[in-house]
Amino acid sequence: MTAEQNSGMRKTVRQFTLALVACLAVAGGAALAAAPDAAPAGQQQAGANDDWPHATGTPAPPVD
Repeated sequence: MTAEQNSGMRKTVRQFTLALVACLAVAGGAALAAAPDAAPAGQQQAGANDDWPHATGTPAPPVD
């Protein structure tokens, strides 16, 4: 192989590696965003134990 062929092969491998790293970074970010426990801190996800609306004291008396 000549020096020119080696240079072309290195460039191809470098570009492929860069593309692979970029794809893995995007896929990793998407996986983190789609994770079930990815809700921001301080927020709850709705579920079977969600008792909305929350009972607060006694209800108001009916109006005649």
